[in-house]
Amino acid sequence: MKTVQWLMVVGMVAGGVGTAASAQQEVGARGAPSQQKPAAPEGAAKAVPPATTGEYDFGDFSSETLATKAWQALDAKDYAAVEAYTKKCISLYEKKAVEQQASLTDFAPKEKAFNYWALNDVATCYFILGKASAAQGKAKDAQAAFQTVIDKLGYAQCWDPKGWFWKVAEGAKDQLAISGTSYDFGDYTSQTLTTKAWEALDAGDYKGVELYTKKCIELYEPKAVEQQASLTDFAPKEKAFDSWALNDVATCYFILGKAHAAQGKLEEAKSAFNTVVEKFSFAQCWDPQGWFWKVAKGAGDQLNTLGTSYDFGDYTSQTLTTKAWEALDAKDHKGVELYTRKCIELYEEEAKKQQASLTAFAPKEKAFDNWALNDVATCYFILGESLMVQKRFGEAKEAFERVVSDFGYAQCWDPKGWFWKVAVGARGRLNKILAESGG
Repeated sequence: MKTVQWLMVVGMVAGGVGTAASAQQEVGARGAPSQQKPAAPEGAAKAVPPATTGEYDFGDFSSETLATKAWQALDAKDYAAVEAYTKKCISLYEKKAVEQQASLTDFAPKEKAFNYWALNDVATCYFILGKASAAQGKAKDAQAAFQTVIDKLGYAQCWDPKGWFWKVAEGAKDQLAISGTSYDFGDYTSQTLTTKAWEALDAGDYKGVELYTKKCIELYEPKAVEQQASLTDFAPKEKAFDSWALNDVATCYFILGKAHAAQGKLEEAKSAFNTVVEKFSFAQCWDPQGWFWKVAKGAGDQLNTLGTSYDFGDYTSQTLTTKAWEALDAKDHKGVELYTRKCIELYEEEAKKQQASLTAFAPKEKAFDNWALNDVATCYFILGESLMVQKRFGEAKEAFERVVSDFGYAQCWDPKGWFWKVAVGARGRLNKILAESGG
């Protein structure tokens, strides 16, 4: 369970700004199919053929084309082009957009939202213009653009090619809320928000954690609940990414719980972790080393250690093994059991695969490649040491025997500069148990 490095499962654009990269996949400010709105305003655009005006190509002058080009320019950080395309769209279609806004008393349902093409695309262009202004440090211009969306075009929706609309005014409010700060919701995908939440957690930026996790939860929890309901077991690895919302929303609750716990807000932490356990039990979080970990299991771990000094950290085998050594040195036998058994639970399967791939001890320059084998065997060794100190000789013997029988090629790094063979150490301890226990 790695923190920042865990790249969360691929999300989808919604709830705010979408990226130009996404916009490039589908036209129309991620807009409507071309048959659902005119290619250009009556009279003006139809009178002007597709053409290049100055250095900018306005294409067919449709709001769809102009908004799409604006997204692309924003993504390329071509702010002069952003201004050209957005202001052209606004100049041609704002009157129609205001008319469409006035005709509504609520957001149009999905099946009718494309009918409000001018409202949607003009608001989106103001939004893009605001983003570009903010990126250039033009705070007042950015605020004016975002405020225009909120005040004049409140029912605008922007189409995401994954299959839904997001509310442009909500995105504009988000931008105003973070104006003048280093916070940025990026492309609003669940992946981006979750990654930013991990980064904020690692930096001890708990305000950032709340911003990013709550935005992800706000945007994607309904989809996460839907995906959870569609499952009866954990999705296999090859299909786990399909449950992107479930995975990322659960992970955001997990991150939020970690942040609350770090601040001593134990009740809030408990609530966040319990939400994962109770509502998102089949969520999985991707570890870049090549597998998923079960978020509800991680939340359960946090609940078990909440209010104590125990912390599994980033859940890597290295971290867990290091903490186990530290607990052994401190004669904290409960800590030893917690950390060693967690490492064994998470990595024993990979350790066995690495053991099976070897016919001899790996040379020093390749020994670290067998990280799971080395750390799991070392954790069994540490556990055995702790059990010996407690005179629980039968259990200690079992731990050392596991090293000898299952992980014979494991090596443990000594910071002085070499590896020692864990099975050799375990055999020595077995002889000691025989001598001390008499059997």
